[in-house]
Amino acid sequence: MQLTCLLSFIVLLPALVLPEVIPPQIAAHTPFVNCNEFFAKPGGIVTFPTIFNQNQYKQICQKYNNMYEFATLYNTDDKIPVYSAYLYRGNEVCDRKNTWYIEPQLDDPNGSPNMRPKRGVNGAGEHQALNTDYKNQTEYERGHLYPVFHTFQQCTVNATYTLTNAAPQDRSLNRGKWRVQVEGATKTFLDAHCFSGFAYVVTGVVPGIKKLKNRVIIPSFFWSAYCCLDKTSMKPTYSGGFITPNNNQRDIPKITVAQLDQTLSDQNHYNTTFSVFRNRC
Repeated sequence: MQLTCLLSFIVLLPALVLPEVIPPQIAAHTPFVNCNEFFAKPGGIVTFPTIFNQNQYKQICQKYNNMYEFATLYNTDDKIPVYSAYLYRGNEVCDRKNTWYIEPQLDDPNGSPNMRPKRGVNGAGEHQALNTDYKNQTEYERGHLYPVFHTFQQCTVNATYTLTNAAPQDRSLNRGKWRVQVEGATKTFLDAHCFSGFAYVVTGVVPGIKKLKNRVIIPSFFWSAYCCLDKTSMKPTYSGGFITPNNNQRDIPKITVAQLDQTLSDQNHYNTTFSVFRNRC
């Protein structure tokens, strides 16, 4: 069943030096509330991942043909997402797209909240990646955070093809161990153990220091986590996480969400306290 919302917002968050992240009590009143169906609700409590508060971070309720499909926290300076959050409802065989979209409202204050192709968007590319950033690349490609492999209907597949849901991913990783040991393993587990419509996934990246075409930051790490809830009590039943350097050189074992949070919070990653499910899964 397709879920809809009435409003879509992307706002400039306060430019504060401290704290570095938005406290949960304030996050409950930010734009993500308009598409909170894509975030885990352990114990019935809507649980947003850590939200960075600097102005370059934009909360996007990803909208395709006036329908919400998932949510993304996007870094307009680095021109890559921090994470995308979605509700896993099983997988259907759908057609992959050749068209990639952008978010008009990131570059044009009067732009539509519906994703669309670049043509006709004022200032396109000033605050987000474009297809041309990936053109003629052999080492990196557009790595989906919400992957086609996890979608359940064609319009959702189409919506994942927004460049705000992608980051430069090592080609061999994207087609190798990430595809098999993270996306594939997560799908297999969720299909076997979790109720459809009660499995939540958040996938993100840690920014590196190198740039693609001198514009788009290349992530140093890719990570993902899931949380399954009992459909009656809404209590967590299963959870797990993954993290890997942006290369295909090593296996990617499943770890606990607590271990993932600890890793993401250290000085080699976000270097600030970060929690995917706020210690509730």
